[in-house]
Amino acid sequence: MVASSEKDFCKKQPLLLTIINRIVKRIIILSVGTATPHVIKAISEAFEINQELLFKILYNAPAVFLDHAEEALAEKAYRILTELGLEVLIQNTDEKPPVSSDPLDLAVHIHNPVKLSTVSKQLSEFLGCSESESLQLLLNEPCVVLGGVSMATAESLQKRIDAEVIASNPKLDLYTIEFTANAETDRLKLINLIKSLEVKLPDGETRWVRNLTYDQLNQFLTRYRSQHEVKIYNQSYSRFRVLLENFELKNAAQTNFLVREIGMPEEVIEEIHANLPVLLDESVNYGTLQEKLALYKEAGLQCTGEQIPFGKYLIHVSNITDPAKTREILDRFYKDIKLDGNSSVWKAPLQLESMLSRFLEQQLEYIGCEIEYEY
Repeated sequence: MVASSEKDFCKKQPLLLTIINRIVKRIIILSVGTATPHVIKAISEAFEINQELLFKILYNAPAVFLDHAEEALAEKAYRILTELGLEVLIQNTDEKPPVSSDPLDLAVHIHNPVKLSTVSKQLSEFLGCSESESLQLLLNEPCVVLGGVSMATAESLQKRIDAEVIASNPKLDLYTIEFTANAETDRLKLINLIKSLEVKLPDGETRWVRNLTYDQLNQFLTRYRSQHEVKIYNQSYSRFRVLLENFELKNAAQTNFLVREIGMPEEVIEEIHANLPVLLDESVNYGTLQEKLALYKEAGLQCTGEQIPFGKYLIHVSNITDPAKTREILDRFYKDIKLDGNSSVWKAPLQLESMLSRFLEQQLEYIGCEIEYEY
C-alpha cells in the first residue's frame, strides 16, 4: 500500500520536472548601439522598468537587462531591443555575464571646425538634447559631454560622430597644474606647497606642474582651497602641438623619414631646415603625444610638445589681400569691424572661444590670410 505522502509526491513530480527543465535565459545589453535616449520611454513602458534605471543600464553597458527570463520572453525582448537600435546578447543563466568598465567621462574634440554644426547635430541625437544645448557643450573646451558611462558607450559615440571621442577615468588619469600669477614670488609659494607633497619638479620650474595623480591633486586642493591663479588640466583632455626643433640635413635616414612618414616634399627639406622650428602635428591628445615623441626620437628627430591652452584667444590677421572678403568673414564673428581698405593687417577687438577661433582661422586662411594667436 502506498502512503498518502508518497501518492502526493507522485502527483507533483511531473510539475517539478517541468519547472526544473524550463529553459531560462539572460538578456545582456552590450551597448547603446544606434539607439537614442528617446527609446528609454518605449522600453520602460514595454517592460515596466524604471526610466532612471534604464538610463543607467544603457549607458553603463554591458549590463544585465533581464535575468532568468523564460525563453519566449527573452526572444521577444531581444527582438524589441535590437529593432530600437541596441546591441543585445542572449545567454544561458549559467554563463558568466560580461563585465562593464570603470565609470568614464567622455569629451569630444573636433579636428575640423567646419564640421561644428554637423557634430552638434550628431551629438544632440546621441544625448537626446536640443542642438543649441549640444552646441554650447562643444564651444566650451574641453568639451566633456557625458560622465559616469562605460567604454561601450564611448565606442558607440565614436561610431556616430565626426570627431575624436576621449574617454577619461578621472581617478586613474594624470593632471597638470598651471600657476598663472604674473609675479614669480606668488608662483613660488604654490610651487613650495606642491613640493611639500613630495612631487618632483624640474629645477627652476615655477609655472607648470605635470603628471600629478588624482590623489596628489586632491591633496593640493585640500591645502589650497582658493583656485585663484591656478588652472587644472586633465591630461587626457589636453591638446598639444608637436614641433620639429632640429634634424640632420645630411642624414638620409632622417630626411627619408620626414618625406615618407611625415609627408614633407623632398624639394623643400632644405628650406624647412633653414626655418626651424616647424609644426609637425597641429593638435594631438596626451597619449598620442607620447607615442609620436617616442617615434620621432627613434627616427633621430629633435621634437618637443607644446600644450595648447584652453579658453578664449585673440587673433592677429596679416597678409590681407582681399579686404572686402576678409571683412565679410569677420562680420560673422565680430560687430562693428574696422578694417582699412588698404590695410594688410588686423587685430581682433575681442577674444573668441577656441572652437570659434579655429573656425574663423580656417576661413581666413582659405582666402590667403595668415593667423597668429594671442593666448
